[in-house]
Amino acid sequence: MNREVPAVRIMPMSDRMKGFEGKEIEQVQRELFLRDLPRGGGRYRYPSSGLKAVAGTVVLFQYQARVIASAVFVRDERYDKPRGGCAGALHVEVESIRTFEPVDAEAMRKAWPGFRAFGHVKQRLHPLRYEIFEKGLKGVRKPRASRG
Repeated sequence: MNREVPAVRIMPMSDRMKGFEGKEIEQVQRELFLRDLPRGGGRYRYPSSGLKAVAGTVVLFQYQARVIASAVFVRDERYDKPRGGCAGALHVEVESIRTFEPVDAEAMRKAWPGFRAFGHVKQRLHPLRYEIFEKGLKGVRKPRASRG
């Protein structure tokens, strides 16, 4: 990534959440991050709470105690009334969406030595160490460019 990263946040996603039940990591990467999120213009609908962050923040998506994808945050849209079981939507830059070989807690500590564990809480990580994390990623994939 050739831009300054103002912040790095972990966004937990539960495999108990509607639409994710029984799905393996690879399936979530393929269906959500490489297909549905790009088709939807980078809009990730969340069930209860979004993300308070500045535009440009790198969001690391956590699923089954692993970081499985990343994207650059644009804005959070909180709905006045829930829509289709969702409280709002997180908007990300489509061209920034990446999936990669799942990153476990031990691998996270290589970039962020103070990282303890994954949980159900959104975490903040030091942005200056993001480059170390990014260089360690393997099997990076991005959505195919859509044709008009």
